[in-house]
Amino acid sequence: MRAHARELTFVLKVLPTLPSGFVDRVTGSPIIEEARYRTPSRDVTALLYRPPGSGRRPAMVLCLGVVPFGVDHPQVPRLCDALARAGFVALIHWSETMRDRRLEPQDAEDIAYAYASLLERDDVDASRSGLYGTCVGGTFALLAAAHPLIRDRLRFVGAFAPFSSMWTLARDIVSCSRERDGGTEPWAVDPLTREVFVRIVNHLLSPAHARDIFEAPDAASADAVLRALPSSARDRLDAMSPILHLTDIHAPCVVFGHDRDDLVIPIGESRRLAAALAGRHGVSFTEYAMFQHADPTKRRLAPLAFLRELTRFYGSLYPMFRMTA
Repeated sequence: MRAHARELTFVLKVLPTLPSGFVDRVTGSPIIEEARYRTPSRDVTALLYRPPGSGRRPAMVLCLGVVPFGVDHPQVPRLCDALARAGFVALIHWSETMRDRRLEPQDAEDIAYAYASLLERDDVDASRSGLYGTCVGGTFALLAAAHPLIRDRLRFVGAFAPFSSMWTLARDIVSCSRERDGGTEPWAVDPLTREVFVRIVNHLLSPAHARDIFEAPDAASADAVLRALPSSARDRLDAMSPILHLTDIHAPCVVFGHDRDDLVIPIGESRRLAAALAGRHGVSFTEYAMFQHADPTKRRLAPLAFLRELTRFYGSLYPMFRMTA
């Protein structure tokens, strides 16, 4: 009952299309604070949302990735407000490189240090806490969950629309194709996805290697070019590929979901993760037809379709909320 109460509060507040006025009346307004912590790369000041009152609460570090709708989008504070009203201490970890639309392996370690610092708070119950991320933030939440600093201190890790491997994502971007229902189909690569990939390639590789990648005519050629990269570049691609680090994720609850029509990260990425995790206890993967890349404000569904997808969304998150209760 406690788990359902938490989740119902969260879902009603996080989805702007649902009525939630009565939730505001029966829950206290979240307290918003600045949290400061140190990672191996920098000193960080982040926003922390917590419920009023005393006692030890479950906590969550949120990794929102590149955030295509911008860090000032109203959905960001709505998400944190929903978590705090549901009884969580919620810390938003922003990556400076992701805000610059780049990806660096170091970001996973930074998330691990953010989580470790959160567990030091007197009002946090480490036995009911974990990570959640969206898009590349979800990918790096999974990578952080494998980090030795925190991998045995997580109750759950969740991701929405993550990619499983920089290798397969890069191949699909270069070839403008994606896997779909056992085959491949053309993919009009989202401008944000291409921009981030171009920045990664230009940052990691020499102009000659970058040119070889961008001129690959198809998926097989793109894969061959990637495999021929210098070992240092291949190591960095490996370091940003959670599918290669799944055995190091010890969290007893792993939940992730993906919209079937996601244009930013193809759903094939999450399906590869699901296949790799098949048979593992505590893993839940759900496909949706409700969002436009984690943004619930951009898709309009007929009432019955919305109810069906809302039920699926609720059910997909329940294992995580059950762990916090």
